[in-house]
Amino acid sequence: MFDTRKIDVYFEETNKIKAPKGFLEKGVSWRRVFKLVLPCVAAALLGVMVVMPNVRKSVDLHDDITIPHKNEMEKLHIEQTVFSSTDNKNRVNKITADSVDETSPGSKIMKIINPRGRIPTDSGIVEIVSKEGFFNQNTNIINLYGSVRAVVDNNTVITSSEVNYDFNTGKGKGNKPVNAKGDWGTLDAEAFDYDKNEEILTLKGNNTIKGNGGILNAHDKTIIYQKENKSVSTGRASVLQKGNELFADKIIAYFNGSGKRELVRAEAYGNVIVKTPNETAFGKEGYYNPQIGEVVLYGSSQNRKNDRGYVRVRQGDNVLYAEKMVAKLATDGRKDLQNMVALGSVKVVTPNETVAGKEGHYNPSKGEIVMYGDFLTTPRKKGRVVIHQGENTLQAEKITAYLNKGRKKDLQKAIAVGNVEVFTPKGSARGDKGVYSPEKNKVELFDNVRIEQNGNFIDGAYAETDLLTSVSRITGDENTGGRIHGIFYKTRK
Repeated sequence: MFDTRKIDVYFEETNKIKAPKGFLEKGVSWRRVFKLVLPCVAAALLGVMVVMPNVRKSVDLHDDITIPHKNEMEKLHIEQTVFSSTDNKNRVNKITADSVDETSPGSKIMKIINPRGRIPTDSGIVEIVSKEGFFNQNTNIINLYGSVRAVVDNNTVITSSEVNYDFNTGKGKGNKPVNAKGDWGTLDAEAFDYDKNEEILTLKGNNTIKGNGGILNAHDKTIIYQKENKSVSTGRASVLQKGNELFADKIIAYFNGSGKRELVRAEAYGNVIVKTPNETAFGKEGYYNPQIGEVVLYGSSQNRKNDRGYVRVRQGDNVLYAEKMVAKLATDGRKDLQNMVALGSVKVVTPNETVAGKEGHYNPSKGEIVMYGDFLTTPRKKGRVVIHQGENTLQAEKITAYLNKGRKKDLQKAIAVGNVEVFTPKGSARGDKGVYSPEKNKVELFDNVRIEQNGNFIDGAYAETDLLTSVSRITGDENTGGRIHGIFYKTRK
């Protein structure tokens, strides 16, 4: 065996081994250096031999491997790397990259080139790809930049220029514009937050969801609850469907859970507005069913004294008020209002008249509104519908009003049925049926007509009252032989 002690002997001046003449005198200082350096070099080579077999391509960056020790490499560099991180549910998130470089010695912050990740969720896998990123081993957060692309459950593709993800909490966010396409339709927003554990996606700023059931838009944010198939939009939210629009401070939308998600119901709260090509409705609360094109609007009982608490529908210069309204929108491609039912303290205000009742049915195509003095569900009651025109009043159990559909948006005609009564400053008249003609300022009464004034009355078959002069004219018919009859009392002093 080789005797290592001879090395020391060779360098001792008292050694017994003969050296060439002059060697000791000329090379003493060099030999002392060599004696010190050789063991160091040998130790370094031995260290490299020990370390190299343990450098692997598959590394867990979550482990504490980047703290440099004495005489070790200061910065970590690995190529073609696969590393993993565990979330709060002990699910393993795997990230592969072309290369990983520590930004500074001992920083535990890694720059990643071309990262590709697979992040498990409760319902599947989220796959993420980007050009570069940074992983902070201290916080377990990865930041991705440059054409970030995420595929959620193979159905939704999300793209953005910046995404941050926290492996500890399972939450991600992006402060740059984001676009997504998939089962929910096409989504656009100024920024977003994502909670993997709860499967909640929040679109922030101006955001839009375009789907088969219409377009959902909001100016503040939209929170999508993927497990519940619903979204909550705030900040002057709106739903657009076939030319009809629903606006509100807050809209809760519900989607079906199979195939491509379609809007099946929407709830609107606060400053609700429904716009059609010809009408605009206002309310406090609303419910929209796009499958049948139905909108239900409610008013507020707190501001009824100044009409702000009522649901209001504008059609030109005419306004319809009610406590509740049920509107049927077109679902066959046409962009208009099919019909509307108004319930509770119904009132139609035109430039010259006011028509008030308990229940009203509006047909926009005919410009017709049928008003009842009581709800149709309570037929035993006989309430009154009332038309006010200046000092004149027309009352009946049912009145059908026709609104002018031309440029002049006012009341064109009204037909009254059931105990019809007309009151003017000079007297009153009644009959079984009546016709009000606003342009002529005239009311016609038919069947069992009676005109009364100061206790005197005249009976006939037909009467006509001039609302400007309060003068009435009455005639008979063939059943009475054209005659009329009445009673006049002598005026008492």
